[in-house]
Amino acid sequence: MTSLRLRIGSRTEALILLPAGLLVLVVLSLFVLVNHRNAIEQLLDERGDEAMRLAAAAAASLPAASLPRPDALRRLAPQAWAVVLLDDGGVPLVVAGEPAGDEAPPPAPGGVWDWLLPPASPANVVSGSAPVIGHPRIARVRVDLPALALRAKARALRVLWPLVLAADAAVAVLLLLYLRRVLEPFDRLVARARQARQRPAAGDGHEDQDEIALLLETFDRALDALAAPREDDQALAAVERALARSLESGVLLCDREGAVLALNEVGAKLLAVDVPEAGARTLAEVLRPHPQLAALLAEVVEGERVVKRQELAIDTRDGSRTLGLTAHPLRRDDGSVRGYLMLFADLTAAQRQAAQRRLAESLAQLGALAAGVAHEMRNSLATLRGYLGLIEREPDSGAVNEFLGEIRRESDHLARVLDDFLRFARPGSVQAEDVDLERLLTRCANDPALDGMAVTLTAPAAGEARVRADPQLLERAFKNLLRNAAQAQRQAGVESPLEAAVIPRPDACEVRIDDRGPGLPAEVAASLFEPFVSARPGGVGLGLALSRRIILLHGGELALGDRPGGGTRAVVRLPRPPAET
Repeated sequence: MTSLRLRIGSRTEALILLPAGLLVLVVLSLFVLVNHRNAIEQLLDERGDEAMRLAAAAAASLPAASLPRPDALRRLAPQAWAVVLLDDGGVPLVVAGEPAGDEAPPPAPGGVWDWLLPPASPANVVSGSAPVIGHPRIARVRVDLPALALRAKARALRVLWPLVLAADAAVAVLLLLYLRRVLEPFDRLVARARQARQRPAAGDGHEDQDEIALLLETFDRALDALAAPREDDQALAAVERALARSLESGVLLCDREGAVLALNEVGAKLLAVDVPEAGARTLAEVLRPHPQLAALLAEVVEGERVVKRQELAIDTRDGSRTLGLTAHPLRRDDGSVRGYLMLFADLTAAQRQAAQRRLAESLAQLGALAAGVAHEMRNSLATLRGYLGLIEREPDSGAVNEFLGEIRRESDHLARVLDDFLRFARPGSVQAEDVDLERLLTRCANDPALDGMAVTLTAPAAGEARVRADPQLLERAFKNLLRNAAQAQRQAGVESPLEAAVIPRPDACEVRIDDRGPGLPAEVAASLFEPFVSARPGGVGLGLALSRRIILLHGGELALGDRPGGGTRAVVRLPRPPAET
């Protein structure tokens, strides 16, 4: 039997045994129905024989010449449903009980179908009759016996037969229609298993291997392959452990498909993400808060390329950070990629220090320049006022009044330039005290120099945005920023309110000032904080430089960028006191 099974295969067994099992089921159902039909017919025949015996007994007990009364006739067969005396023409002469009518002749044979079904009768009785000999009027005696249950079973069997045959036929059709579909997944598994296994050599005993045994063997080999440690992953894990001990930078290790194998704690802290649990996860899952970084690293994996010292800005819960990223494919001796090593460091503090150092150097150079420029401006102002004195001594000239107006306007302009420049060169020392930024910005928003431009201020509850700062210097810086925003917005023909917001951070307070002006011109965007650089026609170019110097004196930052939806956004970050961080 085992050798036969190996020869025909489990699939062929199913194709043979399932139809065979269905055939046995059909034969058994027909056998049961036939036996049931025979039992009912036998019981009806026995009931009919009993009726005939009662009729013969009643015929023998009838009087010789007269007709008995119904009650006397009833006593001849008390267990009968009815007793009827019939003449030669079948006309009832005396009736006792409720007769079922004339006895119907048995149906003629009608083929296999009539043989399978029990005789149908609308009456619920079985009748039997006997002849009466020697009576002048009575020819036969008929006795009707009750057969309610038997007749009901016979009628039910005539309905049950077609139902069972139809069900058997339906099951057979469904089996034939869906047997191939049921076996299709099995065939696919067997085909894949045969492809996965190497072709056996002739005579090794595997040519006739059963499909079930082949599937089990393939499944066991797959489990062994999954359970076996991967050499590449072990080697990469060793690299990660060594680097994690020796580097203070973030280390991210991926396999050749880009699945994350390891992320050290320094890297997780820099990215503000959780250290991934055991088991490879995709870059998109681990770096979900930083889609730009995930997309860049995915490009590295897809293109097998090297990234060296690329700077990338990311947003974390603690604010914006600038990362320096280096990515290298790890290759085997044959040149194929084993995995990828990504190193990244936080360049935010270094960039901030470098910017402050450059600005300090620039301001030191500008300090020497400031004294000379101020001296020259004062000389120019004295010259203008000297001319004014000459004109006033010769008032008869026709153009005196026009000259006077021009000279006065030039004098006012030079005086304003001088005042701004001196403030920039010597903003003063910081007299720090507790400052509520919400109150300070409210005062700045009421500056008459805004010429009626409204300011919408969004701030937290009172006391939640406090810093240690010089209120007079900060007020001067914020007034400069609001005036620049108002002038830019009027230049664009927009009269809607300016927008200012105070946003507390864990280590700093952030102030945003948005306008809907023309935005930052590309040609001067990189140098707007330098003295005498202005994006506005007629501007002196010292307001932003002075504001930034004041913010830097407080250890903060000032940045300009594009406002979402158009315009400019100024962002000021001021550090919180150490007790609040």
